Amino acid sequence: MERIVIMARDEVGVLADITNTLAQASVNLESINTQVDGEHGTIIISTDDTDRALTALADAGYSAVTDDALLVRLKDEAGALARVAQRFSEAGINIRSAHILDRKDGFATIALSTSPEDRPRAESLISPEERV
Repeated sequence: MERIVIMARDEVGVLADITNTLAQASVNLESINTQVDGEHGTIIISTDDTDRALTALADAGYSAVTDDALLVRLKDEAGALARVAQRFSEAGINIRSAHILDRKDGFATIALSTSPEDRPRAESLISPEERV
């Protein structure tokens, strides 16, 4: 899953501006995750048109990059993510980011990012039952 990562100041109205910018460009959001760290925020989205979204965001003055995430589907239970993270750790693969995208019907869909060079090994550590 290709995601767009947007870095912005933590200010009132930023999310409204970003989502309005995308709406005006006729870009449909498929997922969104936000978090704040100090004075800065990170907004992570997936859309139906990554190229159009990146162009619209750049035109609006936002710094945005793409990130190819590995999607996994885990039982929504204590320790499920810990078991996957342990496999990555034992293989020497750093998880750069993890975001819960969805939780329903007893399962959680999680986007995991690693370095591009670790991606093939990371994929090999995900069982067929965990693949989305």
